[in-house]
Amino acid sequence: MIELLESMNGTRWIVLGVALIIGEIITGTTYILWPAIAALLVGVLTFFIPLFGWEMQFLLFFLISGVLLLVGHKFVRPQMKGGETSDLNDRATAMIGMRVRAVKDFELGQGRVQVGDTQWRAKVKDGNPKAGEELQVKSVKGTTLNVEHYTEL
Repeated sequence: MIELLESMNGTRWIVLGVALIIGEIITGTTYILWPAIAALLVGVLTFFIPLFGWEMQFLLFFLISGVLLLVGHKFVRPQMKGGETSDLNDRATAMIGMRVRAVKDFELGQGRVQVGDTQWRAKVKDGNPKAGEELQVKSVKGTTLNVEHYTEL
């Protein structure tokens, strides 16, 4: 093991860095990215400053990795997660604000509405909408849509 550590040179550090980058591409976590960059930096430094031994190379690698990991986790990762949340796979959230039609007359504030080709159970706070009346989805609780009378602005 010591022989392997002593044989570390600039080329091996760069090969290690490239291998870690490939691992990062496969996983996409950004946690492997920072040691990969550190390995590449140590490899380049070792080409230009071959004065320090393997102990110093590994110490430098761990220090650079740690700093990059902390900085990357605090500043870079939040920027990568940017963007607005998507309702693409959340049908219930995507229905909020939709206009729907009552399938039949509501009784005691409860009834059914048509959303696309599917009927949903619905509740309304005030009144009893009639069949065919246009309503608007205000919220979703489980499989029940909370609706109200639709009014155009």
